[in-house]
Parts: sequence; C-alpha cells; structure tokens
Amino acid sequence: MEKGLNKKQFFIISLMLFSMFFGAGNFIFPPMVGKDAGTSYYLAIMFFCLTAVVLPVLGVAAVAKAGDLKSLASRADSWFAVIFVTAIYVSIGPLLAIPRAANMPFEISIMPFIDKDYHSLSLAVYGAIYFVLNWYVCIYPSKMVELLGKWLTPAMLILIVVFFVAGYINLPGNFATPKGDYAIAPASKAFVEGYQTMDALAALVFGIIVATAMKDMGVKNEEYLSNATIKAGMVAGAILMIIYIMLGFLGASAGGMNEFANSQNGAAILSELSNHLFGNSGRIILGLAFFLACFTTTTGLISSVSSYFESICPKINYKIWVVIWCVVSFLVANLGLNQILKFSVPVLISLYPISIILIILSLINKMIDSNRLIYRVCVYVCALIGIINALDITGINIPFITDVVKQFPFYSSMLGWIVPTAICFIITYLFYLIFAKKDNY
Repeated sequence: MEKGLNKKQFFIISLMLFSMFFGAGNFIFPPMVGKDAGTSYYLAIMFFCLTAVVLPVLGVAAVAKAGDLKSLASRADSWFAVIFVTAIYVSIGPLLAIPRAANMPFEISIMPFIDKDYHSLSLAVYGAIYFVLNWYVCIYPSKMVELLGKWLTPAMLILIVVFFVAGYINLPGNFATPKGDYAIAPASKAFVEGYQTMDALAALVFGIIVATAMKDMGVKNEEYLSNATIKAGMVAGAILMIIYIMLGFLGASAGGMNEFANSQNGAAILSELSNHLFGNSGRIILGLAFFLACFTTTTGLISSVSSYFESICPKINYKIWVVIWCVVSFLVANLGLNQILKFSVPVLISLYPISIILIILSLINKMIDSNRLIYRVCVYVCALIGIINALDITGINIPFITDVVKQFPFYSSMLGWIVPTAICFIITYLFYLIFAKKDNY
C-alpha cells in the first residue's frame, strides 16, 4: 500500500506553504487597500483576493497537474518556457521578492531607531545576519518543513490574530470615503493591487518544495502527490484570505481616523496602529510578526530558486546555489527598499498576465487538448500587451504600437490584455474545433 500523509503531516505541509506565500507584500498591501477603499472595502478586498488568493491556489493546482512550471510553459514553446521560467525564478527570487522581503523588517522595525548616518552600515549588518540564517535553514530542506510549518507559522498567526482582535475591539470601525482610483473603479484597482503580493508567480514554483517535502515523508505516488499539493494549496489559500480580510479591515478602520490620514503605505499604517494599540510594545509585536512573515517567505524562495537552477545546471549542486542566491540577494537588498520597489510594478505588469493565461489554459487543458496554437497565440498576444504596458509605465513608448494598445479596453487599469487575449482564445478554439481537432497545430 502506498504511504500517504496523516492529518498532522498534511496540516504542517499546508502551513509551510502558507508561510512561504505570506511575506512582506502580503502584510503591507491589504491595509492600504482597506484604507484607500474606505466604504468600498468589502468589494475591494473581494477583488484583491481574486489575484492574491484564488489565482495562487489555481496556480498550485495548474502546476501540480502539469508536473512542473517548465512543462506547463512548454505547451506554448520550449524556448518560451526557458525564458519565462527563468524570468519568474529571477523576479520572485534574488532580484526582487527576496531582497524586498528581507528589507521590510529592517525598514519597519529597526531603521526608525538608528541615526541616518548609520542606515547603510546597519542594513549591511542586518542583511548579513538575515541571509546567514536563511542559508542555514535552506541547506537542510527537511528541517525547513518542521521549522516553518510547526513553529514559525503558528507563532506568526498568533501575533496577527492578537493584533486584529485588539484593533477590532479598540478602533471605531468608521470607514472613510474611497480615495483615488478606488473612488472610480475599486474592483479593477484592487484586482491589480493583488499582483503586488507576487503569490501567483510564487505559486508556480512552490509546488516543487511541497512535493519534495512530501516525498521526504515517504509519499511516492505521483497522483497522490498532485492531489495532496492541490489540497494543501486550498488550505493555505483559505488562511491567506482570512488574514487579508483581517489586515484590510484594520486598514479601513484606520482610514476613518484623523491620526492615520497621512499614512502613505501599508507598512506605515501597521506601524502607527501598533503604537496606537499597544504603545512601544506594539513595535516589538509588529517587528516580530514582520520578521517571521518575511523569513518564512525568503527561505521558501531561496530553496525554490536553488532547486530550479540545479535542475538546469546540475554541475553546481543545490547547496552551492543556495550560497550564490543568498549572496546575490544580500547585495541587492543593500540597495534599499525604495530602489527595489521601483522595478516591481513594470516586472509584475509584464509577467502576471502571462501567468494568469497559463494557469487558466492549464485548468481547461483537457477541453483544448493541449493545443499548441491556442497556447501560442493566447500567451504571445498577452505577453506582447503586458510588455508594452510595462514599458509605457517606465516612460518608454513604441511609436504607433503603444498608441494603438492604449485604445484597448481596461488599458488604463493595466488590464488591457484581457479583451484581446479572450478574443484570441475564442478564435483559436473555434479553429481547433472546426479544423484542427485531429491534428494538433
């Protein structure tokens, strides 16, 4: 009889997956959504959760069914798979997500107490300690499961719940009038804000860690691994949604209070809320919760990126890749949070739509019979529009082409890829049904 997971093992795996999802962005974006959405909070948080919860869960399912991300992306083209998968791993890894998460605890809980003249030196010392700890956890993957799933994640959840309960009891709960884009189109604004968590991208690569962890627990059956991974993703997603609703509610409640009117981001809202609710001890609670959230995410990302690069360059083993990416992440982290965040939006605007299309096509793969024409046209049209949009954000316009793409529906909401890609899918699917069902073009 094939060995499966017992309930305790499954729950630990699910908590490990949640902890890898829940990092810096997951902490700071929901409160800002709540504050800016105000009385439109409930609509906004629902659409935020579509890209920040539902999409990552579907991503876990898509990759579990396909086997791995490379196999999924190869349904378009093998060359595309190499470029896209590498771009995903690099963006959620050492060049963006890992340094961003590593920086967050420092800038929120340490930097305010240090003289400006020593910020750079302090960041370097903090970063060195932070990534040495990451290295130690990542070189022992079996220990990572127990550490993340059994100890760090429950501790983090307890801190968040304590924070929410205190806010729910003590804050008046009067939501402000929606601000900015939330006053015009709260649903689409919140939908795009969900990109910032980067979890749909992470979902495409975390599956390998979950599968490896279950194999270490004695699970060998591939079908069981796939189904258990999907179920773990659903549990992790449910916890994520509850936490987002809590944090968003705190942000919405703070938005109705004068002392929080000038808070510029989610981190500032939480920092000021912690001081409002708990005094100086609140900074300790918030700082510890931030550290746990970011540490659990960066260890998962470093492990995933290292496993991937070992698979494409096996001459360098996993433990060496861990060292390499810890060093690279440390160097990038020392640029500071603001410099890192500058590059995040264009990268996400170009990669996220492709990920969404691949996830959707994977989930209906039986219906379209892995048809290469459908995958190619939908993915490449989506990628082209996403790249044009990303370049436009950075101030780079392609003559004539950018002006044409700007006319697409929802372009101003950074969702200009939706209608053209949907039209391409309908046309290619009809072509498949009528002409190509027997010959997979």
